[in-house]
Amino acid sequence: MDGTVRRLAYRENIDEAPTRRVTVYFDGPTPDDALVLEYAASSTEAWEFTSAAVHAGLTVTVDGMVRPGLRRLPCRSLWH
Repeated sequence: MDGTVRRLAYRENIDEAPTRRVTVYFDGPTPDDALVLEYAASSTEAWEFTSAAVHAGLTVTVDGMVRPGLRRLPCRSLWH
């Protein structure tokens, strides 16, 4: 695969519509201090992020419950 094809494939993934809700659970010092964050992501972004997050010890769930106004996964270009 040459650089042009790679850039086109990368661009297509960036433009992929968010079809997955990624929920990340952070433990706090007490159960009341736990933090839960939700993001919208494409299927590729959700897979790549979840793989990295679980490897780092986080609990993550992914489903198809994307709703209007759900913010996109931060730094989503990293998860392609």
